[in-house]
Amino acid sequence: MKIVIIGAGAMGCLYGAYLSKKHEVIMLDSYEPQVKSINENGITVVEEDETEQQFTGIKAYLSGEYNEVADLIIVFVKSTFSEEALQTNKKLFGDHTLVMTLQNGAGNDRKIAKYVAKKNIVIGTSKHNSVNLGSGKVRHSGHGATTIGSNMQATKNLEKIKTILEDGGFIAEITDDIQRIIWSKLFVNLSINTFTAITRSPIGSMIDNKYAWDFAEKMICEAVDVAEADGTHFSYMEVLNMVHHVCEDAGKGYSSMSQDVMNCRRTEIDAINGAIVEQAKLYNVPVPYNSLIVDLIHAIEGAYKYHKE
Repeated sequence: MKIVIIGAGAMGCLYGAYLSKKHEVIMLDSYEPQVKSINENGITVVEEDETEQQFTGIKAYLSGEYNEVADLIIVFVKSTFSEEALQTNKKLFGDHTLVMTLQNGAGNDRKIAKYVAKKNIVIGTSKHNSVNLGSGKVRHSGHGATTIGSNMQATKNLEKIKTILEDGGFIAEITDDIQRIIWSKLFVNLSINTFTAITRSPIGSMIDNKYAWDFAEKMICEAVDVAEADGTHFSYMEVLNMVHHVCEDAGKGYSSMSQDVMNCRRTEIDAINGAIVEQAKLYNVPVPYNSLIVDLIHAIEGAYKYHKE
């Protein structure tokens, strides 16, 4: 099967590497040095025990330069760049192309629906954590299941992708309640990503610090209230325990947003906490902590120019 991964960052490289064990994998990215490194040296994955695996034979192209229709496309670009990436690579989408988003944030499936039939769209979440070390090398710092679902309940497509993921050594699970999965992923990202971005610290630090966990708890509880208003019920303790377990499992890893801040890159805050704030307006649910964190992350982005000097 021909698998194209749009976005050769930390998570894209991790999935691309493992899926290349049994499938043809093509990586697309807009950063030319990364494309060159993958073509010359493949992708290297450093595991938690410091062992390294090198995956060669993976082809990489600059975004927009590969034009063959794919069997499966996995979208791993940041949510803020989804529209541009999908439009640039629209020649990859055929009538039978399956497209899976494993991105952070909400609404990515609606953007993909402009290019393929809704029955061919798979929405997923990953409990893996990966840190980009540069030049096609990543550190695999967290493990867990990849959960997939579809708003169209396309069982045959879900089973096909589950098998593909398992071919690469991933644990894959299918859910029939994808909205619950989307909310669950938002709860994790809106707390872990933002806190670790502000403090530039590893994921586990959020539960090592009483003040950090108290603030995260307030953001999470606000989001649970928004989910309830939107029709998906969670208990506060259920969600807090879930986030706590993620911090334990990926303790030494760094979130994608913290990596963005450390490298002075634009974050996905508007698609994560920003999505909570916008949804809250529809139901008149107060979300002062999430509103504050959106403004704070944007303020940090605005200060990048001083770090670059």
